[in-house]
Amino acid sequence: MDRLCIGLIGGGFIGRVHATAFQMVKGFFADKVKDVTFKLIADKDDYSAQKAASRVGIDDWTDDWHTLVEDENINLVVVAVPNFLHKELALEIINQHKNIFCEKPLALNAEDAKQLYEAARKAGIVHGINFNYRKTPAVLLVKSWVKEGFLGSILSFRISFTQDWALDSDIPLDWHFQKKFAGSGVLGDLGSHAIDMARFLVGEIKEVTGRLSTHIEERPLVDFPAQGSPKTGKVDVDDICNVLLEFDNGAQGNMLASRVAQGRKNHFEFELYGTGGSVLFDWEQPNEVHFCSTSMRKGQNGFTKILVGGEDHPYGNTISPMAGMGTGFYEPFVIQLFEMIDAILNHRSMQPNFYDGWKANQAIDAIIESAKTHRWHSIA
Repeated sequence: MDRLCIGLIGGGFIGRVHATAFQMVKGFFADKVKDVTFKLIADKDDYSAQKAASRVGIDDWTDDWHTLVEDENINLVVVAVPNFLHKELALEIINQHKNIFCEKPLALNAEDAKQLYEAARKAGIVHGINFNYRKTPAVLLVKSWVKEGFLGSILSFRISFTQDWALDSDIPLDWHFQKKFAGSGVLGDLGSHAIDMARFLVGEIKEVTGRLSTHIEERPLVDFPAQGSPKTGKVDVDDICNVLLEFDNGAQGNMLASRVAQGRKNHFEFELYGTGGSVLFDWEQPNEVHFCSTSMRKGQNGFTKILVGGEDHPYGNTISPMAGMGTGFYEPFVIQLFEMIDAILNHRSMQPNFYDGWKANQAIDAIIESAKTHRWHSIA
């Protein structure tokens, strides 16, 4: 494939992030993506589609996603819509034999996620999923240390992803708070990122046991209710989850995800402990990794702050050519979109892909079942 044309379904915040990332890809990787264009955006109605297109500098828009998917000029579709729409859109995109990049979680449950993965694999298309945090240069650096054995055998892993926006009880009962639309609450929203990071850095998860809770049980209905009808609706998904993990390689882990953690805006952090060294990472300081090695002399054995950037670090020659220059929220999106484009143009698979989405959905389902039974559940 010599030329690549991208279409985007969904003009909300995350859709705009993907579109902005494309503009940044054109800047950072100009020579490698010179024949790639962003052609069309689809949203729920004509006004929303036109507004979204104008925000990101795209000339063409439509209020019918079928029009975009059936456009013979488009060969990569980015899906940035609520969770309950993923399956229908993805299956149609796959049936049209177009490459697809989908938001997380891949589906409402593991069964649907497996169906999407198997359909994409059978079609022979390139498929990717938005687990953007694993594409942070600092995280890619940690991954290289794990792969090269600098940390030895991994013993334990702790990860936390917390926000506080859902503490506002006046936030309406939109799709985020309803199982039929979201599949789960914070577990699928933030927890899916944490699960993917655990798999990425440590390995496959063998068993889980978890607890889920809902802090705000009712929220105002989205549409103003008619006289005499209820003004609030029931929240049937979690906004706090705590999970213990056991990995195939014997490592242990624990995970916290919360949308009601007062003071936390987008706090994503992990600790990784091995027989040869340890790593601390906090996404609020995304350009720093704190590393401790057992090779250090006694009396000097402690954590050292490493600034990420430069030619010795991942994407140092393109994204951050000098340590300390800094990367932010958008750069991981830029890296993963570039890797998706590169995979299509060079006939390679994308990582992460629908397989990783399926595995994350498997873990989510197992955690939900564990919370119901108060028992450990294996991940098939």
